[in-house]
Amino acid sequence: MKDHLLILTAMGAATLIMAWLPSLSKKIKISYPIILILVGFGLFYAGTPLNWPDAYWPDAWVMKISEAIVIISLMGAGLKINRAFSWKTWRGALQLILITMPVFMLAILFLGMEFLHFSLPASILLAAVLAPTDPVLAEEVQLSGPKKDNEEDTELQFILTAEAGINDGLAFPFTYMAILVAQAGSWENFALGEWVLYKVFIKIILGIILGFVLGRAVGYLLEKLPQVANIRTRDGFLALSTTFFVYGLTELLYGYGFLAVFVAGLTIRQVEVEEQDFKHKMHNFVGEIERFLLVFWLVLFGGSLLNGVLENIGWQEILVALLIILVIRPIAGMLGLMGTRISIKERLGISFLGIKGIGSIFYLAWAFVTFGDFSERKEMYAITSLVILFSIVIHGLTAPHIIKYVEEKGER
Repeated sequence: MKDHLLILTAMGAATLIMAWLPSLSKKIKISYPIILILVGFGLFYAGTPLNWPDAYWPDAWVMKISEAIVIISLMGAGLKINRAFSWKTWRGALQLILITMPVFMLAILFLGMEFLHFSLPASILLAAVLAPTDPVLAEEVQLSGPKKDNEEDTELQFILTAEAGINDGLAFPFTYMAILVAQAGSWENFALGEWVLYKVFIKIILGIILGFVLGRAVGYLLEKLPQVANIRTRDGFLALSTTFFVYGLTELLYGYGFLAVFVAGLTIRQVEVEEQDFKHKMHNFVGEIERFLLVFWLVLFGGSLLNGVLENIGWQEILVALLIILVIRPIAGMLGLMGTRISIKERLGISFLGIKGIGSIFYLAWAFVTFGDFSERKEMYAITSLVILFSIVIHGLTAPHIIKYVEEKGER
């Protein structure tokens, strides 16, 4: 009973701090995930009786905790974007998906095999899990919330929001690829055509279609019920309910749920509703739930770093992690933005701020739950956690200054 009360007290204090952290982080120019990790360090050293994650933590727990936070964040990302879809307006984000993501993954594949000495399936999996730009930890560099039609956002924030929304779903086919190659025993026995058809085209198309249809259905109810039957809702939790419904149904129907949730958020954002502030209310509700869960995740992550997750780290892993954050992502990002009309300084900011986080842990845990025969399990958790830690620290110290500079440049 005492342990239960200690846990409630510790996590209550951590979430209480979170209420002021976003404002404090803007003031001191340090992203709040850094502070929450330090809180995790403190609670671990204080002996808080939590079941701290370690190298042997059950993959299913990691997967479910990370899954919930990511899908909530994806709904929030979709609700923020106020741009109709066209190649012209979405070109920068789409080129990051079509060019940057493959270049980045090929580089990680090479590093995994040549520097970390992983097997081919493990190297493919590492490339897949590190590919997404995290929609949760990247919140501070993304759009702040839904804007009115006459309000503009910076290209940097829009592109990073859109990229995180899209590529978090598109990492799934390559996670499947890693599992299927491992199951086949070699690349030669891997059914490439079957993977392209079922895991790429069909599941992606289903995710997009179901996200649009279900999002449009919810939007239709919001738009028409007040007019036809004078039935309306003012509850922001509709966004959370829609998130779980769209994600669950899409996965049941063989589509990619991450992609569907983001598309549903985009679709609802475009609907004209009677109460204009209702979209802000939906976004704010899922945003608060996301930040509440993020406190738990970051505190546990901070404790895990001290509890054995990084025990397999050597100089090669440190070098690879730094190369991923400081070299590979920026170069791949600049290649992806070639030919766009975005200013060179915004391109540099977008390319550098490819933040890694919770989505990577989800994909890794999902792969281990789906196929448990990866011999490099502990090593992969270690390198992924190290990349996330470096991303949180490096991007957390630089992102506020980059965003401020871009915003001031836009005003001038």
